Amino acid sequence: MQHHHGLRYDLQAMLADRRGPWRILFVALLAAVALCLGCRASPEVVAPGSGEESAGSPTPLPTTERPATPSLSTPAAAQASPRAEEAQAPPPQPSQPTPAVWCADEEPLSGPARVPLSSAYAPTPSHRDAALEEVIRSSLGDEVDGYGVVVKNLVSGAVAEVNSHKRFETASLFKLWVMYEVYKQVELGLVDMDEELLVTPYYASFDAGTLPVEICDTLTVREALWAMITYSDNTSGFLLRDKVGLGNIHRDLQALGLTESAFRQENAISTAADMATFLEMAVLGAAVSNEASREMLDLMLAQQVRDRLPALLPPGTGVAHKTGNLPEATHDVGIVYDPQPIYVIAVLSEMGGESEPIAVLSRAVYDYFNR
Repeated sequence: MQHHHGLRYDLQAMLADRRGPWRILFVALLAAVALCLGCRASPEVVAPGSGEESAGSPTPLPTTERPATPSLSTPAAAQASPRAEEAQAPPPQPSQPTPAVWCADEEPLSGPARVPLSSAYAPTPSHRDAALEEVIRSSLGDEVDGYGVVVKNLVSGAVAEVNSHKRFETASLFKLWVMYEVYKQVELGLVDMDEELLVTPYYASFDAGTLPVEICDTLTVREALWAMITYSDNTSGFLLRDKVGLGNIHRDLQALGLTESAFRQENAISTAADMATFLEMAVLGAAVSNEASREMLDLMLAQQVRDRLPALLPPGTGVAHKTGNLPEATHDVGIVYDPQPIYVIAVLSEMGGESEPIAVLSRAVYDYFNR
């Protein structure tokens, strides 16, 4: 008889026994070892949608494909807090560290060199309405000295003014001037509405919760206009401001005859008188061109911040307007339709967070014209 000794014989004996449990256990062990070796040799694969990423994997760039401008939804921040989006120009320096993203080193935009100046605008004839002026003073009461107000009836020419030449920080009212300059430079062929503007960390740092895209994504000029006016997005406003050039905007204000207004690096100031003139210019089709004026008014009619001029007016009353807020300022300027444009109203104040007095005044003026 041949004798076999050692581990080799034991393994052969276990494998030869097809019905024994040792054979099953040994095969399972071999399969486990093979699987483990395969895991070490292959790269890690993460299931799509799992929310996990392998170590060191690059962050994917955001897509630049977006819906057309009217489909941009109003950000939740603008819906929840109408004043959250407001900012004063020029912007403060970014206080947050710059994110480490591919577009972080991109330089801010720079507008074209001096562009041809706009022609001066001559306001339509007007006459003082003392009774309407008293309505305004009565509505504002003891706080009247902190307000600048102009109301002008576009049909009769009647006008009422209270502190109309008092200067205020504009807050986000400056975005109306930016809008004008964009349309003007489009008319001159210097700006294309479909041109894409890169949202760098510098511009994103001015966002107050209303930015409709991600850092390193893009907005077209048309989309930025929509965001800047309809819910006062700061990033869009500063992108467009730099695209057309702050200096060009300031020079055009002076050329138009809005000489009580100024737009410089250190501040932006205006008066109720200048704001009312700007509104009249737009509603009469004299802001760049008739078509440009119409498009500007369409943007203002789509305004989402409605806690002031439109707040207490009858449902369905059209108001093309723009708001502005700072800790020490609450403004709203606009055109009231019924259904045609009836009057312009500009209300600027040095009262922070005070929307209700403007809403009450707006209703008093509306009732005066509809008595």
